[in-house]
Amino acid sequence: MADFEEKRYSIDPGKGKKMDGCPYSNFEDGHDVQDYIIPPKGYVFSGFRFDPDASNQIYDGKLYALYTKEPFNIRLKSNLWKFLLAFIIIAIVGLIILLALSVFKKSTNPNETPKEPKTEIKAEKPKKSKKSDKKTDKSLIDKKKKKKSEEAPAQKEEVKTETEPKKEEVVEQPQEQPKPAVNDPNVYFKQEFWALIHQRVALMDDYTNLYNEYKTKVSGEEFDYLRFTILKDYATFRDWYDKLKRIPESQLSSINTVNDLSRNINK
Repeated sequence: MADFEEKRYSIDPGKGKKMDGCPYSNFEDGHDVQDYIIPPKGYVFSGFRFDPDASNQIYDGKLYALYTKEPFNIRLKSNLWKFLLAFIIIAIVGLIILLALSVFKKSTNPNETPKEPKTEIKAEKPKKSKKSDKKTDKSLIDKKKKKKSEEAPAQKEEVKTETEPKKEEVVEQPQEQPKPAVNDPNVYFKQEFWALIHQRVALMDDYTNLYNEYKTKVSGEEFDYLRFTILKDYATFRDWYDKLKRIPESQLSSINTVNDLSRNINK
């Protein structure tokens, strides 16, 4: 019997998406993973386009998902409720406008007889004598003199207060010091690596993308663990991820070294 070498092809959903846990394909046409592809709205999945991708050291190539537009009758059925809703709204607005116009016409009917204004009859006040007028004039003059004498000192105090300049308080605000920039790729790699671990990312492709991005830039325990343990093969990855899920979330968030991670994985 001839030796059979298993092939592995990574999946790229293109405009669409792929379900969580979508594995790599063992076939060049990708028929074993087509159920994991979610096409974008208004499109239908039509197959894969094969790309050898010789630079990738983990997979034997990449499969790009292809889509075609849905037929017109299917799109019409899916959007029928939108047309019905718009028609109902237009009908309701039209009824409201008609009711408002009918009410306005009734209020401006020219056949209505105008109401006559009511006339009020005011009673004449009795005239006062000249002597009483002179007495009231004197009392008014005396009251005005008293008010002027009381208002004079108050006005002087107001002028004094207005002329005094106001002192403005100047508060010095501390200036923020700029943070130093970090240009070490090892720092960025470790941050992204532990973010994938703490978030329990279930897709092998995310770890592969991280490896491809930093494979010529970084080195260290995290990079070796990613390359030789997590990305050894798909079966090893699934077994490793099942053990990762069993670690409590409170305990996983405090793990920041490869030794602690290996010890909790192998428990």
